[in-house]
Amino acid sequence: MKEPIIEIKGISKSYQIGHKGGSGSYRRLSETIMESVTHPIRTAREMRNKKEVFWALKDISFSLNDGEVVGLIGRNGAGKSTLLKIVSRITFPTEGEILLRGRVGSLLEVGTGFHPELTGRENIFMNGAILGMKRKEIESNFDQIVKFSEMEKFLDTPVKRYSSGMYVRLAFAVAAHLEPEILLVDEVLAIGDAQFQRKCLGKIKDICKGGKTVLFVSHNMTIVEGLCDKAILFDDGRLKMYGDSHEVISEYLHMLSLHMGNSLEDPSIKRKGTGRVRFTWIQILDDKDEPLESVPEGKPFKILVRLNTDSAQDLESVTVTFVDKFGRNVLTTAHTDSLDIKRLDRGPHTFSIFIDPNPFVRGSFSLKLSCRGPGLEEYDTIDYAYNVNITRTLDTTDAQTRRSGVVRIPFEWSSEKHES
Repeated sequence: MKEPIIEIKGISKSYQIGHKGGSGSYRRLSETIMESVTHPIRTAREMRNKKEVFWALKDISFSLNDGEVVGLIGRNGAGKSTLLKIVSRITFPTEGEILLRGRVGSLLEVGTGFHPELTGRENIFMNGAILGMKRKEIESNFDQIVKFSEMEKFLDTPVKRYSSGMYVRLAFAVAAHLEPEILLVDEVLAIGDAQFQRKCLGKIKDICKGGKTVLFVSHNMTIVEGLCDKAILFDDGRLKMYGDSHEVISEYLHMLSLHMGNSLEDPSIKRKGTGRVRFTWIQILDDKDEPLESVPEGKPFKILVRLNTDSAQDLESVTVTFVDKFGRNVLTTAHTDSLDIKRLDRGPHTFSIFIDPNPFVRGSFSLKLSCRGPGLEEYDTIDYAYNVNITRTLDTTDAQTRRSGVVRIPFEWSSEKHES
């Protein structure tokens, strides 16, 4: 049996975080040296107390076979990029070992592996050499790299003068065309214009079909689901789940949407906006105003959303968006669909959205909440505010459960027989 091309065995990575002393004041180097001479024991104790160990990864183990394409997903700070840096030898693990049976090419942070003083042309050859490629091998791919990057005009310019977009164009072109057995990609599709992003995605698809082993980090679940057969979910530096990409992505989105109770005031909730108006509460009810843990398929339900503002604010829109397990927006409704409210007075406000008929097919949906003011000023946006599970009911027929898609709307079919 062929050995795995990547073996990760009990990998852990720790960093030391320094903290200031109790006073929090800045001290010059000379003052620190004098303190250590006059009070050596106290200084040593303070230095120990100022160090905190942070584990970016903890006891990660898995293996990949030749030709597998695996997505690494998880929240920011979960450990995904740290693992890629260990695999690419940019940094080394604190514990554990890693076995690689192939040449590694990496496109991590923009410009990783590029020397700023060298030209684009020189960096292409230097990067190829770092990957262990012979000069003739690099030369045979050189024209393709330049053509893909569309950087021919700036090829003899030092890369320190490149914009971030120019940097990533050349970096991606080099990593994708020097044909490593293992390719590491970290959020490259989040940079550059839309046209180049599509070009990169097409190239990654070609690489995946070509039998290369790919570790792919992205927050775009649609892309991960489309490219990767398997996915690994990281949470707080630990491997939470490894398996079929559909199942792992579903678990990740479910995890994102879980909060304590129905409160939206937990500090851990990721939100953005000016905060002039803030979401504070969300609840799902049935048509008799009874709380629901899950929504029966085909049955009407209600969403209650509470906001609060410390002073009167003009209002443009309050919107609720249903997002499927792959991160795709399925349906959006705004208060302006049926309400003419253009101003919120100081204090709490509750909006109610009654959904009847319920168009959603059995599955899991996240709710994205957004509140905006004049000029589309973003007051408050929560991408994963709540999770709505649509479940099968006893009166759901087998024909209905076989329907594909995410929503069901009424269709009226008719038929007539024609004489031959």
